[in-house]
Parts: sequence; C-alpha cells; structure tokens
Amino acid sequence: MQKDILAAVIALLQTTYPKPATHYYTDEITQGFKQPCFFVKLVKSGSPETKNFTSNMLSIILTFFADPASNKQLAYLDCEDTILKLFGKGIQVSTERYLHIKSISSERIGEDQDILQISIATEYLDGTGYAGNAGYDLMEKLHTNIKDTY
Repeated sequence: MQKDILAAVIALLQTTYPKPATHYYTDEITQGFKQPCFFVKLVKSGSPETKNFTSNMLSIILTFFADPASNKQLAYLDCEDTILKLFGKGIQVSTERYLHIKSISSERIGEDQDILQISIATEYLDGTGYAGNAGYDLMEKLHTNIKDTY
C-alpha cells in the first residue's frame, strides 16, 4: 500500500513538475543531488480497529529545494500553491483506492530557512488479512447458569 501511495504522489507531482527539469528522490541523500528537486518521504502510524481492519495515519512529507538561480521566495510560494491544488482534495492511489487529505501545512527549514517542507496528512483503513477461523476451533454453543442472589 505505501509503495502505491509513494508512486501516486510522485506521478501527481510530475504532472506539474516534469522530469528532467525537476528531480525526485525517495532516499535520504545529503549531497550530490540536483536542484530543483523534491524529496518524498512517508511516515505512517496505525492502530488496530477490529480484527479485520487497522486505522492508519499517514504523513506525506515533501521537501522542496528550489533552483539555486531562482528567487526562492517566489519559487516556494508558487510551490505551496501548486501542492495545495494538486493534493487539496485527495490522491487517486489506484482504481480502487482514493485517499482524502486531512490537512496540508508548510514550513521553512534548514539553517537559513531556505528549504520548503510540506506535510500532507491523510487517514485510511487497511485490511489485516485476518482469515476467520483458519486453524482454530470455534465454540458452537455456550451454556450459562446465572443465580439470583438477592
């Protein structure tokens, strides 16, 4: 599922920021990357809801490095507006899965506050793969005796 989300996010970004003008990275690279570029990272947390479903919270973190020759302030404002348009309603992950976006926020990071980081939050349910009574005996009848002690 996360691989599908990552692929959908990058594909959506490439509709507005096509290669080779913009580069995309999914691994942490500290040097030697080409600008302008996006680093795309997913951070997931989840909790069991039932034996069949888990509730997942996913942060999609986009870190944008503008072209060094550009006016970074204008590039970052344009990027923020574009991301809001692209992801504002949701992400089509597959023909069967659409993720609604809960929130989008951005901030400037780095020593000189010269890097744009955008966080996109979404929530979704996933199946646990629980296979019913596979390998287990199920109780068929239960008899109880309740005594009234008044």
